[in-house]
Amino acid sequence: MTYYLTLFDGKKKSFEEVEHVFNSLYHEDCIITDGEGSTRTREEMKQTHAKKLAMASKCTLLLFRVITFDTIEIKYRIVNDEEDKVVYQLLTTNGDNRVVKARVMVEESLEKDVIVCEKLLGSKFPSPSKNKRESAEGDGKRQPNEEEEGETAKRRKLGD
Repeated sequence: MTYYLTLFDGKKKSFEEVEHVFNSLYHEDCIITDGEGSTRTREEMKQTHAKKLAMASKCTLLLFRVITFDTIEIKYRIVNDEEDKVVYQLLTTNGDNRVVKARVMVEESLEKDVIVCEKLLGSKFPSPSKNKRESAEGDGKRQPNEEEEGETAKRRKLGD
């Protein structure tokens, strides 16, 4: 998989130049599911990759992790004249190490903590700017603690 991503090096290519690598990587019955749950076939993915190669796309690998003997997690950034996005994939392989199932998600430009929470909980959080709580006082000033109040009282007594 990492070798295949290196073929997206920012130079225009025809898909025929890399088709043998694609064929050895993806099983003929491979099913691709996107973040919304829509499925695509291997042929549709082939067409998408051909377009990306023709646009001189450049991929930068951000994460490659083997989760189990048949599951791989990858994350990469793809950049071309039309897009600049981070793609996250969870790939399931068969005994021949060919991808039979791929879950592909494009990460939104969210804060890192929000993305991690969404993945863990499987839900969307509201935007941080929409639901800000205001303090009870509303003036934005920090309230002194008991120790600081005691010091202020001592200063007042000495200054009287």
